[in-house]
Amino acid sequence: MMATTAANGTHKTLWMINQYAITPDLPGGTRHYDFGCELARHGWDVTVFASDVNLALREHVRLKPGQLWCEEIVDGVRFVWVRAALYKKNNWRRVWNMLSFVLNFLRVARLLQLTPDVVVGSSPHLFAPVGAWIVARRHGARFVLELRDLWPQALIDLTGSSEKRLSMRLMRIIEAFLYRKAHQIVVLATGSIRYLVNRGVAESKILYIPNGVHMRHFQSSDASGSTQERLHARDGFGFRRYTIVYTGAHGTANSLSTILKAAKLVAESRDRVEFVLVGDGPSKLELVRESESLGLTNVRFMDPVPKTAVSRLLDAADAAVITLRSAEAFSYAISPNKLFDYMAAGKPVLCAVEGDMANLVTQSGAGMAVPPENPEALAEAVLRLVQLPDHERQAMGHRGRELVQRDFSREALAIQLSQAMERNFR
Repeated sequence: MMATTAANGTHKTLWMINQYAITPDLPGGTRHYDFGCELARHGWDVTVFASDVNLALREHVRLKPGQLWCEEIVDGVRFVWVRAALYKKNNWRRVWNMLSFVLNFLRVARLLQLTPDVVVGSSPHLFAPVGAWIVARRHGARFVLELRDLWPQALIDLTGSSEKRLSMRLMRIIEAFLYRKAHQIVVLATGSIRYLVNRGVAESKILYIPNGVHMRHFQSSDASGSTQERLHARDGFGFRRYTIVYTGAHGTANSLSTILKAAKLVAESRDRVEFVLVGDGPSKLELVRESESLGLTNVRFMDPVPKTAVSRLLDAADAAVITLRSAEAFSYAISPNKLFDYMAAGKPVLCAVEGDMANLVTQSGAGMAVPPENPEALAEAVLRLVQLPDHERQAMGHRGRELVQRDFSREALAIQLSQAMERNFR
C-alpha cells in the first residue's frame, strides 16, 4: 500500500484520543497501539493521547508529581500521556477522572506544535470524543467517532437508570450531537450498526472495524511452541490443575460473580479444575470476599499483567472464559479484546455473553456459549469441556486461532481503517 500523503507530499497526521490506550508494557487493550503501528507503516503520522492513570492499575504510570504531560515514541507511534485524577471506585471521583483527562488533553493539544488532519475520539465515555471534536474543529480536521461502548445505553441497561434522569438526558444530547458532527463513525460490533441506524444515523457513515488481535503478540501460541516451554510457563504461574483463565477488568459489568458461583458447582463434581481471574477493578475486593465466603479452593486471583505477558499466561492455561452482565447494549455493541486474545492463543472459549460474541464462538466452533449471569449453565459447560477428549479441545482452539488469523487480524483491519480515512480527503 502506498504511503498516505497530502497534496503537498507530506504525510497525513492522525490523532487518536482514547483515555485508556496503553503500550504493551502495561495491562489493558492495545487496539490503538496496534493500529497506530500499522498506520505508521502505511504513511500516517500517528499520535495517541492517553491517560497517565492506567485503568487496570489505578495509578500513574508515566508522569512525575506536578507534571501535566509527557510524550514518547513507541514503535513509530507518538504516545502523549496526559495527567488525570486518580480514583479507586465507580463514584464521583471516576467522573472527575474522565473530565480531568479531557480538560488536560485540551490544554496539551494547544501546547503541541502539531496540526492533525484526522482526529479520532474514542468512547466508552463521551467526554473524550467531545474533546476530540473541539480539537478537530479548531484545526479544520476530519472528526471520526469510535464507539467501543454505547453510552448512555449501556449505563441505562446496567444501572436501571431512567431515561428521564438529568444525567441520562444530557448524555443523550451529547450522543446525538456527536453522531451529527462525526464525518465517520467506527463501530466494533455489527449490532452497533443497527443501533445507530435506529437512532437516525446514515448507514453510509458507519464503518465496522472489530477489535481483532495483532498476531505478533501470540507467536508463542502457534504449533511451533514446544511442550517444554508450556510446562515451564505453567510452573511459573502455579497452574497445577485444568486451568480456566479470565483476563481483564473486575467490574460490575463483567459479572465475575457468575464465575465464582459456577466454580462452586464445578468443585462438587470435579476437583481437578481451577479458575484463575487475572486483573483488577472496582469489584475485585468484593469478589475476593465472595470467594472466601463460598469457601472456594478452586479459584485464584492474580494481579494484572502487561500485554506482553498475556500470551505466555494464556499459553499456560487450558481454556479461557469471558462473562458479562445481561444487558441489551452488550448483546449488540461489545467486541471484547479478551475474546480475540483467547482465540489467538488457541484456547477453547467459554462465553457467557449474548449476541455477536456468542455467535462468533459457536459458529466458528471455537468453544461453548451459555446465557449470561447463569452459573448453572456455565458450570455445565465447564464439565462438558473437561470431559471432551484432548484432541477435540485442541481442535476448538485451532479453529479459533484460524478464525482470528483469517478475519480479525489487526494488520488487515488497520488497512481498512486507513483506506476509509483516505476516502475522506477525496
